[in-house]
Amino acid sequence: MITIDLSFFSDLGDRSIFYIMGVVFIYIGWIPLLFVFGWAAKVMWLKWRQGLYAKTLNFTLLAIDIPKENRQEPKAVEHIFSQLAGAMSSLDFREKWWCGKFQPSFSFEIISLGGYVQFLVRTQTKFRDLVEASFYAQYPEAEIVEVDDYANKIPQVYPDETHDLFGTEFILAKPSAYPIRTYPQFEHSLAKPGETFKDPMAGLLELMSRISAGEQMWLQLIIIPAGSEWQKEGEAEVAKLLGRKPAAKKTFLGVLGELPVKLIEEINIHVLGMEPAEAVREEADRTAKLSKVETDTVAAIQTKLSKTAFLTKFRFVYTAEKSLFNKGRAVFVKGALQQFGSSTVNSFKGFKQMTPRNEYFWQRWLENLIKMSLQRFYLFRDIRGAPLYVLNTEELATLYHFPISIVQAPLLKKTEAKRAEPPFKLPVHRGSSSFIKTPAAGSERRDESGEPAGPELPEELPFV
Repeated sequence: MITIDLSFFSDLGDRSIFYIMGVVFIYIGWIPLLFVFGWAAKVMWLKWRQGLYAKTLNFTLLAIDIPKENRQEPKAVEHIFSQLAGAMSSLDFREKWWCGKFQPSFSFEIISLGGYVQFLVRTQTKFRDLVEASFYAQYPEAEIVEVDDYANKIPQVYPDETHDLFGTEFILAKPSAYPIRTYPQFEHSLAKPGETFKDPMAGLLELMSRISAGEQMWLQLIIIPAGSEWQKEGEAEVAKLLGRKPAAKKTFLGVLGELPVKLIEEINIHVLGMEPAEAVREEADRTAKLSKVETDTVAAIQTKLSKTAFLTKFRFVYTAEKSLFNKGRAVFVKGALQQFGSSTVNSFKGFKQMTPRNEYFWQRWLENLIKMSLQRFYLFRDIRGAPLYVLNTEELATLYHFPISIVQAPLLKKTEAKRAEPPFKLPVHRGSSSFIKTPAAGSERRDESGEPAGPELPEELPFV
């Protein structure tokens, strides 16, 4: 005869709560901790291996110059992003967990150094040919040259005696499935000479061309090929807007029970040419109940899901000598980005944890630490900071594209004029560091038509 002694549990009723908690921890409390420590060990191992792999990578910073008579729409840059998605690779268990490999990233940057506006791309050196081929395919007359990194030319510790810094990382106000407003939604036409192009980046580029010597303004888009897993989030949002029930997990018995029903549906559709009227009617009823705004939102999400996408980090940094520092320029940048959003789709907002503030004493404690983190993350093109989100090629091309020559707004004429001047503190790197010669004041080179012809290069430059 088997007897069970329950005296142990009856004795617990006479003990203190702390004793009971101790007994529970000794017998089963270590099990959750085991999972926690196991998860932490896995994360630390992966970070360590990825850190070792990252040290083996070499990077190249390329300056992109597009001809003055550029007539390409942002669609051309969208094609460039689509081609870069080919850098994505499928990693097996050994490559990820032992070799530490991860998906490559590209950093697309628009900077203004004292009013000189430059478009740049930072890439792993092994992908340089891919980047250059992508640009030349869309802009055959483009000039692409390797340059030294401008981001390490400013102080890296704050507070600093001579310089100050402000910036932020932008995140999306809604889930990634909701798109921002993109360039096809802005009124434009290139069909007839003289028609205007309302460039969504016009105001921002105007501001960047107006800053003075001693000021710098940087925009950075770090992109990583996203694959197709992110689309599940978008499909779930569409289902929610249409009032569909979320798909339940199927069991083996449930699948067997559905087989006769599915067989009848297939016979009706493919043999008798009929359609599942009830399902079609329910879907039509749900769609008919949607408002115009909801219908447009569903269409926008589905359009976003149809294009190649990237995990994205969007940063902004403004730095200047203290005598010139104007924090209001950052306010203008945030305002310029508002045109890409609306209440029905997505929009950008600053990530508070990566925005230096000093309104309250606890913010002042962290202000300089956040400044240093912003500068360091930007310099190393680090994805730490604000969480990543997904933008597709159309959205990226809206945020990063080249001015169009037929734009008649004063902005782009000024921007072109700035781009025709010698670079400000932007050395050209060709093997050894060679700097573009800066002409003396009043001796600007001009072509036969009298237009600025750009800086004069040294007669002989060493090549890699």
